[in-house]
Amino acid sequence: MRRLRRRPRPLRPREQVLGRRAPGDSFMHRAPSGVKVLVLALVTAAVLIARDPLVSAGVVVLVFCTALVARIPLLMLLVLLRRLWLVLAVLAILQLILNDPATGTEVLSRILTCLMAAQLLLLTTAPVELVGVLRRILAPLRLLGIRPGRIALAALIMLRSIPYLADSFHLGAQQARARGLERDLRARTVPLLLGAVDHARNTGRALNARGIDEA
Repeated sequence: MRRLRRRPRPLRPREQVLGRRAPGDSFMHRAPSGVKVLVLALVTAAVLIARDPLVSAGVVVLVFCTALVARIPLLMLLVLLRRLWLVLAVLAILQLILNDPATGTEVLSRILTCLMAAQLLLLTTAPVELVGVLRRILAPLRLLGIRPGRIALAALIMLRSIPYLADSFHLGAQQARARGLERDLRARTVPLLLGAVDHARNTGRALNARGIDEA
């Protein structure tokens, strides 16, 4: 008998990692982008300076409460951990090797806290608005002959590429699993490489159409 295989589950928009704004009209969505970036910077600095798991836990609770008030599904916050579990696992192993368990827990708690806070910002702010804030921050670089618009444009491309490449990787893994090739590295990575090349080509065409020299 032929072995029946499950069809790959299509990826849903709520499972994106970065670069996608969650729909809504809450106070977090309406707040000025510059203010939100400033708050994120202050929260990140406080977490890194305090080096206290209790402070990190308090910030995580605050992030979750803010997400609930803003009517953002908690799954959209937690999916970040799901997509980055391999990176986090490697960091955890390195911390256990290089440091004691207490220090490793402290470092990981700070990383997770900063990721959650950044995810909340990205879910409530359009990428174009974030690039505008970055462009204003980098405006003094014009004195050095550097165009801040170019850097801001690169940041926008990066934000929009991350969810696309993450989806390509997971879609390739699902297709490989459906064909019984889940352990075949080529079957998992070739769709990602092809998707990355196609995405880069389409992005380049869009930039040429709009005129990149105007940035």
